[in-house]
Amino acid sequence: MSASIGFGAKLLFDQQTGQLDVNAPARAEELTGLLTRLGPTFIKIGQALSIRADLLSPAYLKSLTELQDRVPPFPTEQADEIIESELGLAVGEIFDEISSAPIASASLGQVYRARLRDGPQVAVKVQRPGMELIVALDLHLLRLGAGPLQTLLRIAGTGLNTDIIGVIDTWGEGFVGELDYRQEAKNGADFQTAIAETPLRGVVFSPPVVEQYSSAKVLTSEWIEGERLENSTAADVTKLCSVAMNTYLTMLLQTGVLHADPHPGNLLRTPDGRLCILDWGLVTSLDEDFHVAYIEHIAHLVSGDYEPVPRDLVRLGFVPEDKEAEIVNSDVVEVLADVYGQWTQGGGAAGVDVNGLFAGIQGLSDRYGNLFRVPPYFFYIARAFAVLEGIGLSNNPKYSVVSECLPYVSQRLLTDRSPGIARALSSFVYGAQKDDPERQIDPARIDNLTNGFASYTSAATGLADPLPPAQEVANLTDQLAELLLQDEVDLVEESASASDLTFSRRPSPLQDLVLDEMAKVVGAGARTAVSNLGFFGSAPDSPRPRVFTPDDGDHQALKTLNRVVEKLGPQAQAMLDRLRALPVEEQQQVASEVAQRL
Repeated sequence: MSASIGFGAKLLFDQQTGQLDVNAPARAEELTGLLTRLGPTFIKIGQALSIRADLLSPAYLKSLTELQDRVPPFPTEQADEIIESELGLAVGEIFDEISSAPIASASLGQVYRARLRDGPQVAVKVQRPGMELIVALDLHLLRLGAGPLQTLLRIAGTGLNTDIIGVIDTWGEGFVGELDYRQEAKNGADFQTAIAETPLRGVVFSPPVVEQYSSAKVLTSEWIEGERLENSTAADVTKLCSVAMNTYLTMLLQTGVLHADPHPGNLLRTPDGRLCILDWGLVTSLDEDFHVAYIEHIAHLVSGDYEPVPRDLVRLGFVPEDKEAEIVNSDVVEVLADVYGQWTQGGGAAGVDVNGLFAGIQGLSDRYGNLFRVPPYFFYIARAFAVLEGIGLSNNPKYSVVSECLPYVSQRLLTDRSPGIARALSSFVYGAQKDDPERQIDPARIDNLTNGFASYTSAATGLADPLPPAQEVANLTDQLAELLLQDEVDLVEESASASDLTFSRRPSPLQDLVLDEMAKVVGAGARTAVSNLGFFGSAPDSPRPRVFTPDDGDHQALKTLNRVVEKLGPQAQAMLDRLRALPVEEQQQVASEVAQRL
């Protein structure tokens, strides 16, 4: 504790004397040493900060990087004793050869390279002795400081209702879970099974575990050749950052189990251009309701549909339920929309007016009380995406983690058939007009949606040689056409008697939206054509039936169609060609659907 206070005092003195930059290298070394002495919990905090080029100076980044793999090792003799005690066999009976010293030393354990008897090369991770007591003490100290820190934040008027003790408890639960390597093995295997059901199955994986030689404190997995992601070439980093982002969004919003320790040492680029994610000890689970709520929230922000945002914040746990009215009746949404807009421009926190952000939240707090809290689960999400953003920023100073979410969100909006995603798709395409009978799609949003879907499709190919542009357009068209022309789904509906279930055939949300828009365009075109034929007189005031009279909505629908076609260009034409190539019976089926809408 005294060392921490002393370090803080030195920083304060440097600031007062204008020596922050001059003394940064020395202070960075002191901080790295301090975190190492404080133990595993604090080492992990330093690891998360070590790639945040937008938050720390180069001197601190360089020094903290040593925490990634250069934590002091414990003696190999102790590691051998742990292996033999855990597996019940002598080291020489298990391995033909094993490195005499660890090849990597991390906060909770260290790794040796070995070869099984008559088997492949493997990585053997051995847990540090006495970790249960060390982690328990670290968490106890953090918990002791949590109460005073929360009080200090409230006195300072930060506007945060964060349950800091709850955050530490959730974090601590994850750390304790990391101490059981059997659970880590299961986490990695579960990820491999889940990702196999997604388009990313060929570009990302976790190392297979050798269960026979694994236990609670020893984990043996197949050796993976590769280079750390942030050390790869610039072109590779850009593509693999997209793969990593889509993978983490898939975990967060689809499979429900998020890898929560993605420091650069855990992300490898393999020689065949795939992404390997190591170290599955720290994960967090999220339920399905959260998945849909978050996608809806992202759709609302991207589309500028801010009216549902207060309810989103309550559903996601950022605002207490009794504060929703204050959010609705305040300028909170405008402040958050401004922050979101700044972050979308890229550059991480360096691209955000942080002083303006805190001034805005301070003003909201003064007027409405403490409105915000950070739910405990969000710590893991923030940590994972902060690391991914840091890797992206190290390659591209304008990297935008918000924009990188669009490909995955676009893919889910276009392919998911659940009611919640249907609402999100409607928000994304129509914005605040989604409930208006005369709503019109925004061509720019359609362009963003298809471009995002194309980016996701591209990421799913990994580092394979890029296709010619014409082939990329053709592949994208085929996928969109398949989504539009696929069979309707069976939906289960409850009847008046809750015990009775009936099945009905319904279009997917995407098909439903397209059919509505086609009906508008066909109706508008027919009325305009009949009107132009002059059957009811050419004078503007000639009486004519409403059904044959184009109105402002018709004109807007046709105008919107032209703008969409201009935006989508070759994709739209190829889609029409694909439709014309269908058998006559299937074309009639599509026409019948449109007719029903009319």
